[in-house]
Amino acid sequence: MPHGRHATLLLLVVGVLTLTACGDAAPTAGSDEPAATPTVEAAPSVPDETASPAEPEVGAEPAVEVPEILDFTAQTLEGETFEGASLADTDTLLWFWAPWCPVCQREAPVVASLAEEYAGRVEVLGIGGLSGDLRAMQDFVQRGGVGGVTHLADTEGSIYARFGVTQQYDIGVLDDSGDLRVVTGPLSEAELRAEMDALAES
Repeated sequence: MPHGRHATLLLLVVGVLTLTACGDAAPTAGSDEPAATPTVEAAPSVPDETASPAEPEVGAEPAVEVPEILDFTAQTLEGETFEGASLADTDTLLWFWAPWCPVCQREAPVVASLAEEYAGRVEVLGIGGLSGDLRAMQDFVQRGGVGGVTHLADTEGSIYARFGVTQQYDIGVLDDSGDLRVVTGPLSEAELRAEMDALAES
């Protein structure tokens, strides 16, 4: 029965084609259909509770508080700007002088010697005033041998007034806390040394 055999073969072919079309075959190489990529969600970040808080920089020095009496700006005999705040936290001997003063001329070598002896422990600051002659002040410093000391040119008397000084051979004793004491002069070498010792030990 040839027709029966042909019908059986036809049914087998149709069955095979049907199974092939219904299969879930993965895309093969060369296929235009991209393979599905699984989605992976990132895990939420968790703060590190073991981390230590930021610490202040090692070796950082606290800011120095500037006393009101040192809140001024002046000019040195060389024409440079001098900030009074630079004396904050510093033991300082303030030597008030005038270029025409014979007592100051006698004190000059003593002040120069003490400034060198106490260097690094006590600052010495010369304040030339009671004269508007800058050249005379510069000559005084050269003749007296006190060029190693910084000197302010107080030609208008504002620094004298700030420190409450009225005569040229008074001494200002300024300790590192900003407290000022004015010693009425003139002072002998022994008295000047005693004031320097007191500052160095404060």
